[in-house]
Amino acid sequence: MKCLLDVYHQSLNMVGEELCGDQIRTLHSGNKTRIVLCDGLGHGVKANILASLSSEIIINMLREDIPLPEVLETVIGTLPVDKKLNLAYATSTMIEVDHSELTYKIYNFDNPPVLFFRKRKLDSLPFHKISLMDRDIQFSEGELQRGDLLIVMTDGLLHAGISGVLNNYWDIQHLSAYIEELFQVLPSNLRLIVEKTVAHTNQLYDRKPSDDASMVGLLVRAKQGVMLFTGPPVDPAEDRALSRRILKFEGTRIVCGGTTGNIVARESGHKVEIEPDKARLDVPPMSSLPGIDILAEGILTLSSVLEWIEATQGNPNLLPMKDRNGAVLVAEALLNADEITLLVGLQMNPAYQNPALPVSMSIRKNLIEKIADRLTQQGKAVTVEFH
Repeated sequence: MKCLLDVYHQSLNMVGEELCGDQIRTLHSGNKTRIVLCDGLGHGVKANILASLSSEIIINMLREDIPLPEVLETVIGTLPVDKKLNLAYATSTMIEVDHSELTYKIYNFDNPPVLFFRKRKLDSLPFHKISLMDRDIQFSEGELQRGDLLIVMTDGLLHAGISGVLNNYWDIQHLSAYIEELFQVLPSNLRLIVEKTVAHTNQLYDRKPSDDASMVGLLVRAKQGVMLFTGPPVDPAEDRALSRRILKFEGTRIVCGGTTGNIVARESGHKVEIEPDKARLDVPPMSSLPGIDILAEGILTLSSVLEWIEATQGNPNLLPMKDRNGAVLVAEALLNADEITLLVGLQMNPAYQNPALPVSMSIRKNLIEKIADRLTQQGKAVTVEFH
């Protein structure tokens, strides 16, 4: 099964500062993903400028495929150490992952240790020290597997305490244990793992961080595919082929529409069972059919799905957790997917369509086009087929 590299990050600004002294850049080019995290010395405008300068130098050089050691040498040479504190003006962590082989390289320059989780448990990577321009760099290279999680951070994420007092109960061990516990219950939701960890850190600071704090997560997971079939095709001869496609699809299978559900049921030899307890005032009841993950009503459900996608701005975590009606379930599946195929039959339904209007003005067609557009804006790979 194909793997996907999820990257998500979040930062906290030091209390009273409008600018963050931590800067994160990601670069997807060819078969490689590069991630850069820089922490500028101090806070506020000065730290922001130093971190921004470092991250821009790094990402622009990586864009030209300059080797990582040369990139680091340039940054070290450009930004000397603070003579009083003997600290680099900007620390940095760089990760490069080759998608084709899932090989990685990590260079960590004075940032906290990189955390590694395998099989949902804290593990370790083989780091060793190298020297570049008289500066010690932690280096690791190897191969990742599906399900692996990498966590990169700035020092503000550690020892979060009230009024600037160091909190020894939020050291690297306690932070690792907290993330591991989240990873156990959220093995494929990187966004929520990062958001919950940063939110907890903010609480430990009493929502008044005494330093900029950033966390970057990188998760290797299987690609999630969804196929949605809605509306009977204009040519009934296509019924069997479309039904077989969705029943054989490796991923989440969704059917929207009573007539469409009956077509798939007829071709599969099974019977549609209505689930009246899942009915809502604004969304009709769902049904069940062997081989189909979600079987819901058509136009009204799709209309509600579009509203949910727009209301959440693509964040599935903002969908209601209690009211699991058909529209919410369909929206959740689409928002969690990476690759989506929409099979849309254009046979007229007198209940929703004036036969005098052209097919281009079909309500179902317009809804699907809007849904596809919103999902594409969220970075999904969407394929729409009209039949």
